[in-house]
Amino acid sequence: MKPNIITDGLPKEVVIDDGKYQINWDFRIGMKFDEIMESEAPDIVKLEKLLTLYYPKHPNNLEEAVEKMLWFYRGGKAEKKEEKKERYKRRSNRGPAFSFAQDAPYIYAAFKEQYGIDLLSQEKLHWWKFLALFESLGEETKMAKIMYYRTVSTSGMSKDRRAFINEMKKAYKLDGGKKLTLEERNQQWKEYVKKRNQERTVK
Repeated sequence: MKPNIITDGLPKEVVIDDGKYQINWDFRIGMKFDEIMESEAPDIVKLEKLLTLYYPKHPNNLEEAVEKMLWFYRGGKAEKKEEKKERYKRRSNRGPAFSFAQDAPYIYAAFKEQYGIDLLSQEKLHWWKFLALFESLGEETKMAKIMYYRTVSTSGMSKDRRAFINEMKKAYKLDGGKKLTLEERNQQWKEYVKKRNQERTVK
């Protein structure tokens, strides 16, 4: 079950092996997550960078550290069960709806327009607050329209409407080809962490 941010509060630490570890919770960290994930670095290098980004002190249990990091990034959501409830799914069969890294200018403008929040001058904003605001962006914002263009099916549309939508899809297409989903990459990381733990045991 997804935590209730109003009644449960906003986490600033996670529990790993019965110990509490601080986690970097500012929204800029979450956006940096996407930058790292979309980089050309090997997945293992990405993992090391992300662990350093999120944890001021590295937990010894890397497998659980990865799980908690991804849980925090998802806003406390389960890996797959709750994806269908989102207004804009992160990824559809027509490709990703958005990228926090590549869409940063549109996100900045949308927050300024709808909430009066200047993300550039915002000192701190909890990642889960940011996600709640992002997922509630009105349809009149350019960011929401862009997500619509990227994910909408043109099936059944008139010729003119289909041509317009396809033009918008091309204009706002995200860089990068087919990439692993967060869950697929998570599985690869788990296997890597398991191998590292086995190597530690042998030593």
